[in-house]
Amino acid sequence: MNIGIVGLGLIGGSIGLKLQKYNHIVYGLANNETNKQKALERKLANHVSCDPGILNECNLIILALPIRDLTNPSEEIIKAIPKDSILTDVGSIKEPIISIWEKLHPLFIGSHPMAGTEEKGVNAGYEELLKDAKWIITPTAKTNKNAISELSKLINSIGCEVCITSPKEHDQVLSLISHLPIFLAACLIETADIKENPSLLNLAHQLASSGFADTSRVGGGNPQLGLDLAINNQIYLLQAIQSFRQNITSIENLIIKKDWDGLLKKLNNSKESRIDFCN
Repeated sequence: MNIGIVGLGLIGGSIGLKLQKYNHIVYGLANNETNKQKALERKLANHVSCDPGILNECNLIILALPIRDLTNPSEEIIKAIPKDSILTDVGSIKEPIISIWEKLHPLFIGSHPMAGTEEKGVNAGYEELLKDAKWIITPTAKTNKNAISELSKLINSIGCEVCITSPKEHDQVLSLISHLPIFLAACLIETADIKENPSLLNLAHQLASSGFADTSRVGGGNPQLGLDLAINNQIYLLQAIQSFRQNITSIENLIIKKDWDGLLKKLNNSKESRIDFCN
C-alpha cells in the first residue's frame, strides 16, 4: 500500500520504519525542513516532504500528530487528504478527536497503538517500539466497515494485535492505566525533590536506583502531552484521581492505626492483581 504518515516523531517515525519492513511505500509529511532532512537521513519514510500534497497518492493515511493538533487540525492538511483514503490517528484520547474528524472525513476511524517512551521528536522513533504491540481501534456507529477491515488487516500484518473497543471505554481505561500514572509519577518526583533540604536531596539523587527510575519514568516525559490529556480527558482523569485518593487515604489510615495485618493484606492484594496487568 501507499501509506501516508503526518508527523514523524516517536510514534509516526516508528510506524514508518515498521511499514517499510513489510514493503509498504511510506510518504511522510514533516512540519519543517530540518525535520524533513532528519527523517530522510533516518529513513523514517520512503519519501518525505513539507508539502501536504505528498498525501495525494496514499491509500491509507495515519495522523501521528500531537493531541492539540488533532483537535485543532490544519486546514491545509484537511484539504490535502483524499476523500477515498482510509484515515486514522494514533492519539491517546479518542472521543474528542473522533468527534472532530468524523465530520471532516468519510473514512476516518480512530485508533491508538499502545506503545511509547518518554522521548519525542524526529530522532525518537525506532522499529522495535511496535513489536508485539496492542493497537486499539475505536469505531463508532458512523465508521465505515471497510475502513475497520482494512486497518485491522494492516495492523495485524505488521505484527501488532488489534483490540476493538468504543471511544468512551478507551478513554475511561486509558485514564487509569496510562494518563493517571503520568500525574502520579510527577507527584512522586515532586515529593522526592526536597529542595528545602539540599544535603538530603543530594543523597536522594545519589541513591535513587532502578525502582525509582521505573516508577517515575512517565513523569519525566513530554509535559505538553500531560497537559493535553488533562484538557481533553478531564472527566475520566478526575474520576481516576478520586479513586486513587481513596486508595492512598486507605493506606494512610492503616499506617496511622498501626494496622499492620490490614496493610499486609492490601499489599498482598495489589501484588496478586498486578499479575493480570503485566502478563
